[in-house]
Amino acid sequence: MPESPVIHVSDISAKIKEVEQAFRRYLDEFGINEPVNIINNSGGKDSGATDLLAMAITGGAYRSVAADTGNEHPMTIEHLKTLHEQRPDKGPVVEIVSADYPEEMFAKRREAISKGWRKKQMVRAGSYRGILMPSLSRADTKFAENWRSAAKAMGWGDYDTPLDAALSALHRTGNPFLDMALTHGGFPLGRQRFCTDELKMKVVLDRVLTPLIEAGCDVVQWSGVRGDESDKRAGYTRFEEDRRDDSGQLYNFLPIHQWTAADVFALYRHFGVKPNPLYSQGMGRVGCMPCILVKKEELAEIAARFPSEIERAAEWELQVAKTSRWIHWMIVGHVNRRQFKPVQRQIRITPHLDEDSGEEVNTATDSRPARLGINTRLPHRDYELEVEAYQGTSMLGPRGGVIGGSVHDAVDWSKTGRGGKVYDLVTASINAESCSSKYGLCE
Repeated sequence: MPESPVIHVSDISAKIKEVEQAFRRYLDEFGINEPVNIINNSGGKDSGATDLLAMAITGGAYRSVAADTGNEHPMTIEHLKTLHEQRPDKGPVVEIVSADYPEEMFAKRREAISKGWRKKQMVRAGSYRGILMPSLSRADTKFAENWRSAAKAMGWGDYDTPLDAALSALHRTGNPFLDMALTHGGFPLGRQRFCTDELKMKVVLDRVLTPLIEAGCDVVQWSGVRGDESDKRAGYTRFEEDRRDDSGQLYNFLPIHQWTAADVFALYRHFGVKPNPLYSQGMGRVGCMPCILVKKEELAEIAARFPSEIERAAEWELQVAKTSRWIHWMIVGHVNRRQFKPVQRQIRITPHLDEDSGEEVNTATDSRPARLGINTRLPHRDYELEVEAYQGTSMLGPRGGVIGGSVHDAVDWSKTGRGGKVYDLVTASINAESCSSKYGLCE
């Protein structure tokens, strides 16, 4: 369990006054009169604190908006729905909006893969660059035979071809996160975090901000971004024009940019409001559950306290895997690759003069494993390439060195100590009934 930071006594009244003075100053500086204030509320501690500040400063003249990604814990949704009941002066009810992926979008996706997956495809990058992958629509090939066996072992059911499996999965579910992953053919990972763009930023822009701008309103978005969360966030400007809109009517305000987490929780105590209960149940952050960037310790807490969330993620993984061209290729583990030279070693040749004959000779002085597919000038041939078969696709990406695993593999890794080799008995025996908070909320 990480050490809990000491929550210092803050002069919250002074901090509220500083935010109010800064806000009025920015309005004067940018020539903004009577703006519509929109608070981006995720249900987390920072956005909740921003909501409380807006209530104190505007007297309730604001709209609090939350984007439900479809991957939130029910406690978070309930916290958002009841936040107005906790505020001292009540204030506005939190508006909850969600992205929508219509069936027409799925129809276009099904049409696209019906054409594209019939063709063979050359891998253009990575360790398998140069490999010509087989068609995923034919049922009469050795690859298809091996694929059917692998697909059945994964619990996908009986399908003749990968294309059949994908088409069966590509239908609207009504859950924004799952529909997003299905239309993309995979989950957002690492630097490709399209979940934030599509499920939060875009839906709020389309549903809330754009109609206000088109109505001629000046709009100020309040966001609970704090600079001590990362170097990137530390460099953000506290108040600026939003570059997504060229009307000059949309602005971003970061009221708690210089605050600490301790300041945030002190603000909650100041107003007598309870933060999201997940913060006393082992969660260091609140948002998607599990988030694709979830930390090791927090994943162990989720698995111990909310096993149903892990099972839901596992079910989603099975469905989304069917829509991934790459997963269909890789679950087989061995296919006949064509027009590709299997370079296994590279040898560095060093020319030098032979001391006895005085003639120039070439000698191999070094060798190392070569990446597959680099040297395509050598003769082409058919051959059987063995690769480690994927077991599916993990919503959380490769954790603990397991590639092509599942969320259950990630959970197993979360229960290990540093290095991921040996189980940490303390982590593996989390008491799901007790309070656990990295912010010292259990005191």
